[in-house]
Amino acid sequence: MKKYISLFILLGMILLLILGCSQKENKHKIKGKRIDLHKPMSWGNKQTVYVFADDNVWKYAKGHLIKTLERVRFTTENEKVFVVKRAPIDDMDNFYKFNNLIFFCNLESNDKVSTYIKDIMGAKVEAEVNENLIGMYAKDNVWARDQFVLFIMGDNEPDLLKFNILQSHNIFDLFKDKLFDRIRGQVYKTSVYPDNKFSTLPWTLELPKNYVLYKNDAENNFISFIARLRNKSDRYMSVYFQEILEDDFDREWLKETRRKISWKYYDEDEFFDKDVRMEKFELAGHQGWRITGRWQNRKHSVGGAFQSFAFYDKVSELAYLVDNSVYHPDGEKLEALYELEIISNTLKLKETK
Repeated sequence: MKKYISLFILLGMILLLILGCSQKENKHKIKGKRIDLHKPMSWGNKQTVYVFADDNVWKYAKGHLIKTLERVRFTTENEKVFVVKRAPIDDMDNFYKFNNLIFFCNLESNDKVSTYIKDIMGAKVEAEVNENLIGMYAKDNVWARDQFVLFIMGDNEPDLLKFNILQSHNIFDLFKDKLFDRIRGQVYKTSVYPDNKFSTLPWTLELPKNYVLYKNDAENNFISFIARLRNKSDRYMSVYFQEILEDDFDREWLKETRRKISWKYYDEDEFFDKDVRMEKFELAGHQGWRITGRWQNRKHSVGGAFQSFAFYDKVSELAYLVDNSVYHPDGEKLEALYELEIISNTLKLKETK
């Protein structure tokens, strides 16, 4: 009996060894989009992008790629949306599981990165790029779960570099959309309040239950919630609405209304025009305005970052202000602002009877 048990264990060990060798041999091969739960989770900072490029391509692509991805959002300081770092292809084994990767490939080149990409992408993709002169392939979960990989390819180096410039906005949007997906996944691990939480209001919101009531002034159509976790930003989410004529709604309404509600409900918070930026913006399918920047409170000697969205609903003749505010003295604010923007985008107006 012991003899058969030992033989069974030995066969099992051989099978595991064969499977292990097979996986190691093919671990950089690209498979389909289906998420393989056996793959490891990707790792690294969600806002760091590692780039693989041959020396000459990197020399000319680097500046524009940094300009594209390292866009600055002003909070209490200049915070970069992404940080670009070059990764060595010789050290691929230590980088292929990171969250965000970009590969540049010049089909005419026999340098290491281009040769590597041609090998893993295959003849079909190479033929497509040769026919179209350029190609960009975005893939999820290539070597790890929750991973995003972008392959930028050209039939020659000039076409590749031009394509990098022409696609700059698309490249940024692809990585930003993925960042928002990741933040959304974390936010909604927490269950949300049912719609009857907002039964007395003309709107609903997919609000996670870690946001608790902060201020409620029903008489003046204002309500605010706060999420407060150890070692994370304090995040304030508020909605205000006011019945006004459409002609009275504009960017100045947003600015002045935000001044009033922040002073009244946040114990004399304020902002100065030099510290904010105003732009057209769409929230929850409604065209309007957004103001972003920093707030301060001289009464309590504190400050932080905020963003406010405003739009007008012609059906109900109500102007809405959705306000997000962040307080985190020792850390960056941008990810918290993105979380609040994601939640704000779930705002839905109820049908007016």
